Amino acid sequence: MIQTVLGKINKEDMGITLPHEHIFIELTAFFEERPLADCKSPATAPVTMDKLGILSRDPYALRDNLRYDDFETQLKEISRFKVRGGQTVVDVTMPGIGRNPQLLKRVAEESGLHVVAGTGFYVSSTHPEEIAGMTTEEIAAIFVREIEEGMDGTDIKAGIIGEIGISEIFGDPERRVLEAAGIASIKTGKSVMVHINPWTENGLEAAEILLRTGVKPEKIAVCHIDVENREDYILKLLNMGVYIEFDNFGKEYYVERDARREGYGLFVQDTDRVRLVKKLIDMGFKKQILLSCDVCLKNLLRTYGGWGYDHILTNIVPMMEDEGITKEDIRDMLIINPAEYLEER
Repeated sequence: MIQTVLGKINKEDMGITLPHEHIFIELTAFFEERPLADCKSPATAPVTMDKLGILSRDPYALRDNLRYDDFETQLKEISRFKVRGGQTVVDVTMPGIGRNPQLLKRVAEESGLHVVAGTGFYVSSTHPEEIAGMTTEEIAAIFVREIEEGMDGTDIKAGIIGEIGISEIFGDPERRVLEAAGIASIKTGKSVMVHINPWTENGLEAAEILLRTGVKPEKIAVCHIDVENREDYILKLLNMGVYIEFDNFGKEYYVERDARREGYGLFVQDTDRVRLVKKLIDMGFKKQILLSCDVCLKNLLRTYGGWGYDHILTNIVPMMEDEGITKEDIRDMLIINPAEYLEER
């Protein structure tokens, strides 16, 4: 069974699934203002057509690009995925970056999509202050309660643990939260999804921590492996038996030099991602691949010039077919794999 914000469903009813998305989000804590040509104040400038060029070379350049919470806009955006044949969306927005279970429930009711919500905590800079004084077991108890009783004072239950946040500098607070996620996974049968800073290889240590805790590899997904397509890193993860997630489809940014910093660099192109998916399928790893877009910025929405939540179905599937990936393989990655990963067991 799979827990959605409206109740449990059979895994066979999930259909085409986006396993890693954000229907509402608030990432402005990560905004760092810097001077921009033709923009008087990046901290207050709205995302408009004339700013899309700036955002194509640094999507974090404008504060306004790091949040979206307008219900009608997001309902329209996520409904495009359903129109294209999508049936389930996993929203892994954590406390501290805009999680809102009640809005997710409204989206599910009005769109007709199955929506799965996550429990957990994101990177350490977004942790609530009280976490610092809590034991690993106490943190795990929060996750278990949100799975069994409901989140944020509601009876809306989480159906996945994550995305648990791991920064470019993987510190003790994040290790404790990750260990807590492992404990909660074992107690509840829920899967764990781990956000890894995309320009690091911290997924290896994160996966090892969860495996040592006793989580089965098929219950672990390591995210954001497709920003740079580091093949050696990806193969090490796959050989551990965990899922890897290609979830940056639609992000093809050449980040300009003065915006780059530790943990923030260049992105490969969607064509590179598709070719690597094909290579991994040919190597026998099809059953460990998850596909999503991780829509988390305004300029990724169709309203603001992006490809939206339907990007994989509208654009990436034809690219995969052109690359020689079979319809059966595509079906398995979009339907079978996420259902197997998310099933409570």
